[in-house]
Amino acid sequence: MTSLREIIVILSDLKQSLIAFHGANPVYPPPNKSEAMARVEEYIKLVVAAISRGDWPLQLPIHGSDQMMTWKAANQRRKCLLLFHLLAKSHALLRTNTTSTKRDIYYEDVSIWGNQPVLDSTVTQMTRLLNIPRRCLNIGATSKGLVAGSLNFLDGDGKLVDCQSPTGILIPNDVEKLSQFRSKAFHILLVEKDSTFQKLIDDKIESFIGECILITGKGYPDVNTRRFLRRLWDELQLPVLALVDADPHGISILAVYRFGSQNLEDIEHLSTPQLRFIGLQPSDIEPLHIPDEAKLPLTQRDRSLIDSLVQRPSFTENQLLHEQLVVLRRLNCKVEIQGLTKIHPQFLSRTYLPAKIQSKSWI
Repeated sequence: MTSLREIIVILSDLKQSLIAFHGANPVYPPPNKSEAMARVEEYIKLVVAAISRGDWPLQLPIHGSDQMMTWKAANQRRKCLLLFHLLAKSHALLRTNTTSTKRDIYYEDVSIWGNQPVLDSTVTQMTRLLNIPRRCLNIGATSKGLVAGSLNFLDGDGKLVDCQSPTGILIPNDVEKLSQFRSKAFHILLVEKDSTFQKLIDDKIESFIGECILITGKGYPDVNTRRFLRRLWDELQLPVLALVDADPHGISILAVYRFGSQNLEDIEHLSTPQLRFIGLQPSDIEPLHIPDEAKLPLTQRDRSLIDSLVQRPSFTENQLLHEQLVVLRRLNCKVEIQGLTKIHPQFLSRTYLPAKIQSKSWI
């Protein structure tokens, strides 16, 4: 039986080794408001000039690089107009010192955008073109992630937020404005799904693995959840252990938290490279003798995602992570975290996580 004291010592050692291995995350000071406004104005002028000249295909330089962003297909003309509309919207937000979420912007002009994904892709395109994080353009995101456990901080209005909640609290939208983080936790447990997050709270997980901060992005994480996790590491330097399903989508979500999104990371800096994969690892499926009723066959979509993941540098350069994908493909099955309840209702909290930490079986 793993003692709580042993676990705390192991987590303390992990913290020091992560700090020594990774060092401090690089700091990328964002442009101030006047710089951001000037950059937006510069590109509004470039778009207006190109439209007035009748330029097509349209080419615009990506700020701070020698690369160009090009629109040449006939169906991309509308995308150029949407980009111009969004540049004007961002300029208005900066000028009036107000913030709006993508969802608010969409519902202000539903007829213009048509659907939310069109707006989302235009926002990504604009941030790439300007080479500015979205938050610096006063375009925020609506949080869906939850946090619970030994943590408190001040929100953007200076109010104390205590995360000791039986159901968790919503991660604030204004992550950059949070301050004075305080915690008695020994680590952060990042959980893929809300249902597992709630079960761990109900099981009083801190009784088995020590005081911790629980976070869930409720599936694929939003920008605020990822940024919040990164800020917690930067502020508290607590080890982050990720608990995801033993399937390609769980591992893909793990990769987004650890290595960043292929679309946003070079601009938004949302990744937490110090994160470690604690479970449910595909290599655990056979040793745990998980019952067959908890296993699901891989679909063609699953296999395609595995094929995509194994080619990414973040996996080709990390043999242990790469091996987990190989195991998944060999077993030709997947297991959700909830599948561990088939062994015992509290197997995850009382046995699996304590044993994984004691054996230092993270990747």
